[in-house]
Amino acid sequence: MLDHKTRFTLEKLTAKLELLKDKCETKAMPLGPVKYIELPDATAEPMIEPDFDDSSWQTLEAPCYWGGWRRNFTMRGVFSIPAGWCGGGCAALSFDFGSEPDLDFCHPEMLVHIDGEPLAAADRFHRLLFIPDKYCDGKEHSLAMSGYTGMLGFKRDENHQKLFMKKMDIIEFNRPAAEFTALSRAALESVRRLPEDSPARSRLLNVLDKSFTKLELSPVHTEGFMPSLEQASKMLNDGIQACGEPMDVDIHAIGHSHIDVAWLWPLAQTRNKCRRSFSTVMALMDEHRDYVFTQSQPQLYQYVLEDSPQLFEKIRQKVKQDRWEPIGGMWVEADCNISGAESLARQFLLGRGFFAEHFGQDADSPILWLPDVFGYSANLPQIIKLAGMEYFFTIKISWNQYNSLPYDSFWWQGIDGTKVLAHLGTTRESSDEREVTYNSMATPNQFYNTWAFCKQKEFHTDLMCCYGYGDGGGGPTREMLENIEHCNNMPGMPRVKHSKAIEFFDRLKEKSSDKLPIWNGELYLEYHRGTYTTQAANKKNNRRSEFGLHDAEFLSSLASVLDSDYKYPADSFTRAWQLVCLNQFHDIIPGSSIAEVYRDSDRDYAEVADIVGETSRAAIDVVCSKSHADILLINPASAARNDAAVIDAAIDDNQHLEDSCGNPVLSQKTENGMLIDCKGLNGFEVRRLSIAGGSLDAENVSVTDRTLENSFVRVCLNDAGDIESIYDKKHCREIIPDGCIANEMLAFEDRPISYDAWDIEIYYQDKVYKAEPAESIRVVEEGPLCSAIEVKRRILASTYTQRISLGANSAQIDISTDIDWREKKTLLKAAFPVDILSPEASYEIQWGHVKRSTHKNTSWDWARFESCAQKWVDLSEDDYGVSLLNDCKYGHDIQDNVIRITLLRGSTMPDADADKGRHTFKYSILPHAGRVGMETVNAGYAVNDPVIAVRNDSAAAVSQDISPLFSVDRESVVIETVKRSEDGTALLLRLYNSLAGRGEFRLTAGFDVKECFKSNIMEENLEKLDVADNAVTLNIKPFEILCLKIS
Repeated sequence: MLDHKTRFTLEKLTAKLELLKDKCETKAMPLGPVKYIELPDATAEPMIEPDFDDSSWQTLEAPCYWGGWRRNFTMRGVFSIPAGWCGGGCAALSFDFGSEPDLDFCHPEMLVHIDGEPLAAADRFHRLLFIPDKYCDGKEHSLAMSGYTGMLGFKRDENHQKLFMKKMDIIEFNRPAAEFTALSRAALESVRRLPEDSPARSRLLNVLDKSFTKLELSPVHTEGFMPSLEQASKMLNDGIQACGEPMDVDIHAIGHSHIDVAWLWPLAQTRNKCRRSFSTVMALMDEHRDYVFTQSQPQLYQYVLEDSPQLFEKIRQKVKQDRWEPIGGMWVEADCNISGAESLARQFLLGRGFFAEHFGQDADSPILWLPDVFGYSANLPQIIKLAGMEYFFTIKISWNQYNSLPYDSFWWQGIDGTKVLAHLGTTRESSDEREVTYNSMATPNQFYNTWAFCKQKEFHTDLMCCYGYGDGGGGPTREMLENIEHCNNMPGMPRVKHSKAIEFFDRLKEKSSDKLPIWNGELYLEYHRGTYTTQAANKKNNRRSEFGLHDAEFLSSLASVLDSDYKYPADSFTRAWQLVCLNQFHDIIPGSSIAEVYRDSDRDYAEVADIVGETSRAAIDVVCSKSHADILLINPASAARNDAAVIDAAIDDNQHLEDSCGNPVLSQKTENGMLIDCKGLNGFEVRRLSIAGGSLDAENVSVTDRTLENSFVRVCLNDAGDIESIYDKKHCREIIPDGCIANEMLAFEDRPISYDAWDIEIYYQDKVYKAEPAESIRVVEEGPLCSAIEVKRRILASTYTQRISLGANSAQIDISTDIDWREKKTLLKAAFPVDILSPEASYEIQWGHVKRSTHKNTSWDWARFESCAQKWVDLSEDDYGVSLLNDCKYGHDIQDNVIRITLLRGSTMPDADADKGRHTFKYSILPHAGRVGMETVNAGYAVNDPVIAVRNDSAAAVSQDISPLFSVDRESVVIETVKRSEDGTALLLRLYNSLAGRGEFRLTAGFDVKECFKSNIMEENLEKLDVADNAVTLNIKPFEILCLKIS
């Protein structure tokens, strides 16, 4: 190698390779002027018809400045291939519309049409499009390009910048020169990556040097180029084969296009991105017969089905030919921290259901494909298995700030003990572990690194490299495909082959499954912790939609049991769940998208609310028609209640309510209606109430402007409006430590290093601001069921009103907040110091809960300075604890004895006004005896899913018996979902063990049961169960999820 260093052989060959690229065009001529028009948005008609009148449009002719960033447009022109130009697929369109070199997006991008027919996409990375032979006939053909300029960058001001179009040419393409160039490029890049002492490296460099010496590249002796090319090509091909064997390692090259359903562009733009990216895939498949493409997210396929049926049919044919791999399982690549329990199940039911319907049963590869999601719930392995899937893939955990997982391939074990085979990608550009990518450019360097940085070389020699431009779509390029083909047998390098992801995972399982380690519990991402909180209104809409659909499906199921003529609104629920699941995409619900995305999301959630309202009202009408009562209380949760229901009705002062047995029921007038006591209301029970004469006497929940007290607790406020004491009267225990205050509002300076909407950094506590003393404290409610104090305060420039209330039947203290949030670069938390000592705290996740440390002993501990929870967190000793519940928040931290809930942020990128404005939310503090248990679990549901109270304006003369639709005799078993099965033949229940115990339980139906099957998320019957007295008996393990079909 000394001679090559002395003679700068690498540098010389690099320069010659650049010269050679010009030889790939034998002829070129400008396309000529084109007509240009900007469209109002991505939904506008693109006007691609050959005979469309574009005479009034602006004229562009390269080179020129044009358009601007974030523009939708159409360009139109004509072309003809001159006589004498070669055919055989060697005529091409060559574009350079201008781009921003520092971004990895494919902008600007456009779908090219010839005579109204789509050809492929032209974008920053796909600048050469071959013209089919049928258009190389010397005749004039129309050319139309509909597209999107994209964005310069989400951190920059781009309003006044234009793009510079360098060229729009028709070229005659020199295939032999291009093939020599591709092979030379692959060999030269292999030389750069191979170790200095690799024998193959020196031999390859020798062969390349000799081959290029043969080439005649002189601009004067151009006639000698083609003969010299033929000699050099033979020398290079023969010489490479003689340089040695490839490494005994196989890289499975997985072509894909990671398309963010929404992010720095709205959903409407994504629909167009799908057509552009997938059309390019089809064009490249025609050129490269071994090319296989992998694509996740059925929502994207749905867009193509609706917008371009012909393209969808081509995809369907490629699936049949085993060249297109549907993958991923979920409707979208969903956030796995914030999406609720049933939402995760529905992601698979919708996603795999779509694939089965359109491509055939089990046509999709059983891999949960989530390369870019911001953390993975500890119960995900069980959900994966219940959805009929086997494997899990991501690269995101490599982005951890502090700790690296010690392996790349492992068995991932969930909190119930279920295991799935998981793989973290190893492809990167350099030795920096945080550069692991799912958007590889398929270079020899990346192929080599995929093996070089594998942490478990002793276990397997098959690895996976995911390639193709992504995030904004685009997918693989011609150069990537050429690299794969030439690296299939490159001396000294890993063997690379076109493959499907399932082939890699099956090979991994076959060769190494018994040797791989186990990772137990969640895959916490030490990054993007701000996504638990950013865009709070969107997260609230998600929570409301999840519980609204829960209630509507339960009510509709109840109505279908009560009335055989009732039509279950299955299509409406499918539509609603598709919208909910869509908006759980990992850049929408985390809060990391542009403002336009959240305007679209608001519209989607409004549609979901309409569906929930319409279906619920129709079902309630059925229930009312079967009930002889003035008021109905319907418990939509599976646990008994002791809270109060709210109804927009009232009774006279000389009246009271009675249940169907004549027992008096307490009520309390409020400003907007009435509270009704729900004490003892069983799970799924419908309680009938009648109005009777005479008033009831009851003692009020004690309240002054500084205290609240019932038989369970006494709450004291100081003059500033903080809670200075919570005394548990039953257990004679003060909860707030001496000298501390609870419900303390804290605002922190929040300036992340890079990703504003995504991140909270460990140093956020450097600067803290506290709320000013209360402007007013007053009693706003007093009664036998609930009393409340209102506190008005300010923190920084934001004013807020809190309603601190205490019910009659519980120690739970509810704090409802109405805040006008005016801050930027600020994080708002509420803090609750409690007199509890424990090294770990409990956080609810989907279908269970996990323990996390409250100390900072190790880097794994301090990295979790912000963590996600669903409806509650808890800090407990063996005999006593305190839970913090919420109705729409996710971010929390529990350090030592201080429980904090994160309420709002003020990020400014990519949405400059994220979270600005009015917010309402509720959180509750719940003291309890013993460790965390069902009191907390049930209270979490109650805070989010109030009892439904309705006036009965269509009462029946005689009530039909309405037993609770379902009941269980094991308290820890929670029935999460009641719905009609997808085939309409049965009721589908999803239930789970919410605690870490195991044992037998009995499920009883309130109607005649013919048969019951144990099922899975896909609602496939797995096992027929014995039914006796309308009940089944089952065993359940810790945190196990069960799906049952009952008819």
